[in-house]
Amino acid sequence: MRKYCGWIALVGLLLASLPALAQGPTRFNIFGGALLGSPSGFVGGGELIFPINSHIAFVPSAALGRSGHTGLFTLDGTFRYEFHPDNEAFIPYILGGVGLSQWGSATHGSAIIGAGIRFPIGHDIWIVPEARAADHGLARFTIGISKSF
Repeated sequence: MRKYCGWIALVGLLLASLPALAQGPTRFNIFGGALLGSPSGFVGGGELIFPINSHIAFVPSAALGRSGHTGLFTLDGTFRYEFHPDNEAFIPYILGGVGLSQWGSATHGSAIIGAGIRFPIGHDIWIVPEARAADHGLARFTIGISKSF
């Protein structure tokens, strides 16, 4: 039953994000960092940022990781709220969504909450530290590099 609820929530997120997907992504982010909780290990991946308005964006991401001798694959969709979108200053944000993780031979779903900050380092380039709380390999602390299209 929990597995089906995760799939239903993921489909709901995708349907709610259709207006943003029609606009196309404006930024991408490549990240790497530590898995928090169980499993523990390292993860790296990427995400696309689809703006819905000046403060809210839909952000799907995929990541590959390693925990001991076990591989990890995650796929998630989150909505991100940026507090003051000014490309010349640091921008704090919060996020929430759902995700799926394949860890070992089991697939798990989980709700995700988190926060991060975008720090400008060049023209349309940011450093993005982010922390997420979730279960089953979806909790992580990462540092990414984000670039606008």
